[in-house]
Amino acid sequence: MILRKEVIEQLSRELSLPFTGIEQDWDIEMASPHRLNDFLKYYRSDLSADKKVAIVSLILASYEEFLNENNLEMDNRWNEIKSIIESERALFEDLIDYWSLNNEVDENNLFRVTPLIRRIK
Repeated sequence: MILRKEVIEQLSRELSLPFTGIEQDWDIEMASPHRLNDFLKYYRSDLSADKKVAIVSLILASYEEFLNENNLEMDNRWNEIKSIIESERALFEDLIDYWSLNNEVDENNLFRVTPLIRRIK
């Protein structure tokens, strides 16, 4: 999944992210578990398909960090994230594939969000 440069530049400005333009994995590098609610709120605005994919990429990376920092399997925000993904499943298919780690069977190699994403599949 490749995020368009102009989309991530615009999102970075609108969300006041510390974007420098040299990020290789924008969603991972800009992820912030402390801004997760802001990102979810932003998703509810009127967005293009490209922006939706980019912000959901950021939401999933931020949620992964949140789960890791708090040693949780999930919290109440997962229901909203799941609803977003399920509402436009075809749009987010690449993200579902990435986070579900389909070919990985060793639980030690999974993201924390992987079991949740696999339930959507």
